Amino acid sequence: MGLRRALDDYKRNRESEDVFPGERRTQTGRFTGSKRRLVHVDPSGSIRDYSYPLSGFHGIASSRFGVRIDGTVTWFDSLGGSSQTSREADAVVETVHDFGTFDVVQRDFTDDLTHATTFELDGERLESLEIVGFAEFAPEGQADRIGQLVHDGEVVELYHDREHDYLAASTELAVTPEVMERFDEILSDGPQSFPRGGESESYEGSRLTGGVSFRADLEGGRTTVVTTLSDIEERSRSESLARIADRTRRYRYPSQFLDAARQSTPSTDGTDRLVETDLHVLDLLSAPTGARIAGPDFDPHYQYSGGYGYTWFRDDGEISTFLLEADERLGLDAGERHRKSAGFYLRTQLADGRWPHRVWPRNGRLAPGWANGHVEGSETQYQADQTASVLVFLAEYLATHRDSLPAELALDVESALESGVEGMDVSLESDGLPTVCENAWENANGRFTHTAAKFLHAYSAIAAAPLSDAVRTRAATQADRLYDALETMWCPDEGIYGLRLDDGELDARVDSTTFSLLDAHLAYEAVDDVDDERRRRLETHLETAFERLWTETEAIRGLKRFEGDTWRRRGQSSEKVWTVSTGWGAYAAEKAIRLFSSTDREFDPAAWADRLFAEIDLAGSLCLDSGYLPEQFFDSGTPDSATPLGWSHAIRLATYAARHSRDA
Repeated sequence: MGLRRALDDYKRNRESEDVFPGERRTQTGRFTGSKRRLVHVDPSGSIRDYSYPLSGFHGIASSRFGVRIDGTVTWFDSLGGSSQTSREADAVVETVHDFGTFDVVQRDFTDDLTHATTFELDGERLESLEIVGFAEFAPEGQADRIGQLVHDGEVVELYHDREHDYLAASTELAVTPEVMERFDEILSDGPQSFPRGGESESYEGSRLTGGVSFRADLEGGRTTVVTTLSDIEERSRSESLARIADRTRRYRYPSQFLDAARQSTPSTDGTDRLVETDLHVLDLLSAPTGARIAGPDFDPHYQYSGGYGYTWFRDDGEISTFLLEADERLGLDAGERHRKSAGFYLRTQLADGRWPHRVWPRNGRLAPGWANGHVEGSETQYQADQTASVLVFLAEYLATHRDSLPAELALDVESALESGVEGMDVSLESDGLPTVCENAWENANGRFTHTAAKFLHAYSAIAAAPLSDAVRTRAATQADRLYDALETMWCPDEGIYGLRLDDGELDARVDSTTFSLLDAHLAYEAVDDVDDERRRRLETHLETAFERLWTETEAIRGLKRFEGDTWRRRGQSSEKVWTVSTGWGAYAAEKAIRLFSSTDREFDPAAWADRLFAEIDLAGSLCLDSGYLPEQFFDSGTPDSATPLGWSHAIRLATYAARHSRDA
């Protein structure tokens, strides 16, 4: 997103109580994508690229579509009657624009680096009707220093250096380059609207801009507008022009378009709609390497966050583990996904057995981040739970699929786990707890219960994996140390495991990350017994945590992230509800059904599992009409932050699988 668009959005939304001005939000609308291109279609039909983390291409920064009837233009974003849904296993986004006597049906589909948008009239036919559009391209993220070529008056090429983007249509196309905001317009108080209308002031200026407006004729009541992104060093201009000509022919008719979408998507016949949605979201967020961005990057200028278009090894490791568990229960045929995840982790593991803060999913290179202290030589600004999350997946993957893995891959995983044990050992203090580091929410330092729980889980999973006796024995020994050391985190007065030790003092706030204690102790049962006193404490902790984090308003119901959470409140005075925390609670409650089966307390984990899952289910208060789970919600019911969030969808999928297994 260029600074021009960010400032324009800031001007439009700076007074809002529950919108952060300057962001490129995705809480409304839907995505269509491939492994290399991720395109958002908002409810008015406007499209925008979120592709950079997956492919290195920036593509479309902003756009608008509408119709021109007898010389009068009506933009779709001025209508109040557009509706949107997904088709062909979510591969196609269909937006219907209601004009009363006729509809314009818009369908969007992404195929590799090509995106096609078809328009088809339904109802009254008007001979004078044309499709009009505007698109702003940002090759290599540039808002300026862009060149524009118009080939034969109908194919537009926009470029900076290596990235060359193309736009064409299946019918006759009239093109007008659009000069974007000048300095005085950028600095003015009011926002700008594009296209401006009329011709550019000069040929020279019109060829040095990323903006282009166009009109496309309708033939048989339809036309298709196609954009494609390319690297000039990988595909020449002539090859790219031939490619976009082929795509405009290939997607000329709706039947061709829908057939291509069907062929691009694995068959999901008989698959539950929730499962289909969650798998689709995880695919949308995945690069060809198999690594996933946390979510579409809505804040690339880091104004209110540190960005989301990166691969965090915590998020990705957790997603991989949840997907592995769901696959075992539901038979999702996800073997290739698991293999790619394992391969990516092997390639990105550091020499000390750990993983960096975050990387680019398309190549595994170090991405901008603030928690690479261990790379710099310091332990504090490091999130040790990230390494533990990856190791949990690798250990469980090896244990589940050892006999079917290629010999070389199995050996590499074994080596990574052995090195990973050594990496975690570095982070352990003499008392058995992990050292001071950053927490999972990345907003504090301390010695966190969650970090200790993930270490217990990782050591236990490694101790139970098919590895050498020496590695398993070492891991089991460390798991025993973690099990005993967790006593330090128990707060008897509150009946909870505290959030962290801070300078030796126990922070007795409730934190939803401590739900990880449940699956950690289930994993530990393969190493040694979980005693009755520990079970009672975990049960008390979970019941207390649910009650203290539960939030209910007229619009939403769910769990807060942790007590005293001040992040992204905007005009709200209290903590916000998070889908990750609510889903995590539902998942932990499912685990508790197994862990607490021998206790005699009145706490009913199944009831909490049902209650929490209902809010993230497709009809729940925390699920959008698209099926997407945003990261957060204001009490008003306004969704906020990354949408869809991969971590939330993976938790929902694994929780659904657990519920399916117990016939919930």
